[in-house]
Amino acid sequence: MHRSTSSTRRACALGTTVALIGLTTGLGVFTSTAAFAVDEPTSAVAPADTSSTGTTGTSTAGTDTTATGTTGSAATPTDATTAPTTTGTSTDTAPAPSTGDTTTPDTAAPAPATTSPAPSTTTTAAAAPTATSSATIVGAPKVGVTLFYKTTGIDDPRAVWTVEGGTPVTASSFDVTADMVGKTITLTVTGSAPGQTATETTAAVSEDVAFAAETSYESPRTIEVTAGDTLDEVFRVAKGSGTVEYSIGYADPDSVDPETDTPEAYLPFDTTFDAATATLSGRVTYASVFDFTVVATNGTSTATEYVEVVVDPAKAVGVMAQTTNTSPIDLFDGEHPFTGWLIEPDGHITTFAFSGDPDQEPTVTDGGQPTVTQGQSLWINGSPVDEFGNDTTQYDDEGNADQVTVTSDHATDQIALDEDTFSTKVTFPHASTHVLTVAAQSVSVSFPVTVVPTAAPAGTVGSVTPAVATAPKGQLAFTGTDATSALPWALGFVAAGAGLLGAGVLRRRRAQR
Repeated sequence: MHRSTSSTRRACALGTTVALIGLTTGLGVFTSTAAFAVDEPTSAVAPADTSSTGTTGTSTAGTDTTATGTTGSAATPTDATTAPTTTGTSTDTAPAPSTGDTTTPDTAAPAPATTSPAPSTTTTAAAAPTATSSATIVGAPKVGVTLFYKTTGIDDPRAVWTVEGGTPVTASSFDVTADMVGKTITLTVTGSAPGQTATETTAAVSEDVAFAAETSYESPRTIEVTAGDTLDEVFRVAKGSGTVEYSIGYADPDSVDPETDTPEAYLPFDTTFDAATATLSGRVTYASVFDFTVVATNGTSTATEYVEVVVDPAKAVGVMAQTTNTSPIDLFDGEHPFTGWLIEPDGHITTFAFSGDPDQEPTVTDGGQPTVTQGQSLWINGSPVDEFGNDTTQYDDEGNADQVTVTSDHATDQIALDEDTFSTKVTFPHASTHVLTVAAQSVSVSFPVTVVPTAAPAGTVGSVTPAVATAPKGQLAFTGTDATSALPWALGFVAAGAGLLGAGVLRRRRAQR
């Protein structure tokens, strides 16, 4: 669109004035306002409405001329902000001008020349501001993300995307793929008008770290091995840019005490985690269920893999038996000191003397032999174990396990299952040395029991002459552990019986699977 010059607008204004003078000669009193349009709407000023009273013509801001209806007379045109008001009558005689001379036309002629600068002022006010073009990329430059854009000051935008070193692609959106990792992406947007162009470049494309499969506490990555196996498990992420660092975390942070526990304490016993290679390695010998997480981060993203390592016991090679001279129901009541014995698969015996106070640790003696008064009983339990001492008891779908069987070389011994304590109760009517055998899963262990006559001297009932006065520091023949490490076996039997303990472990394992 062409813009009007000031001289053109001035000529139009004068022409309109002449036409109006001619009309008023024949029509009498007439009032009119001439206006012009400005191309830039942001700078244009709308003209005011002109009111007509029949005798008076008024010009407001933006009006070039005002004519009165008098024959032979012309009002002085003006571009001033407020035009003067003139009054005309219906007679042929015009009102006297301010100079007093109504017949001399020269008095009105110079007036238009004095108003020529005014249109120039209007043009300057209507000039449009210069528009600024810009483009912004919407979305992070990461693999798997679709980039979009938004613009300002650009008509009919056309977007071109260029990967560093690649071929430009014209599209309204752009998908970031793995082959772009480490490269930048440049967006160039152009408009339909000249000069409308804008560009923006992203940071280098990155990729979030992620493991091959999604896991959770309820659905962890499960690794099942057998005691004696060697772990060499790698936990690297399947994707991720930059330098990836690994660490061990808690599978269930709410159930641990960070002040006393460390994430590494939840790894399978005798294994280590190499953070540099994300590898868990070591020979596992302790059968249990171990839950932990492997955490990977590249500085901008983090991924967590939940892991459950199930270490199953190896094949049973023998039976681990436990016995006490007091019913488990009466243990730790503060009134019944008692003695317990742990019999290992190779027949080695460890003696535990309890004071009856649960807050006091027992006296542990390497050696000894179960001893009971004639007519009294022993409570016996046991379980098949592998070469590492892991319980190999088999459980059915309800969590029930077959009880071990106990036999004696004396037919007179009274053997019965004590359902209240989940143990076998053996009563000895005759005093002598008896040999008991505990069997399960085609394996067994036998050990002697000294039955003291009722007439025996005081102090011999239920007591054992230790082979060594204090706990030895040697190694147990079967488990290869210090003698004090057999204590958990005895305590487990004392508390509830080996059968209940094993069932609890199985239920936990099933719940986590």
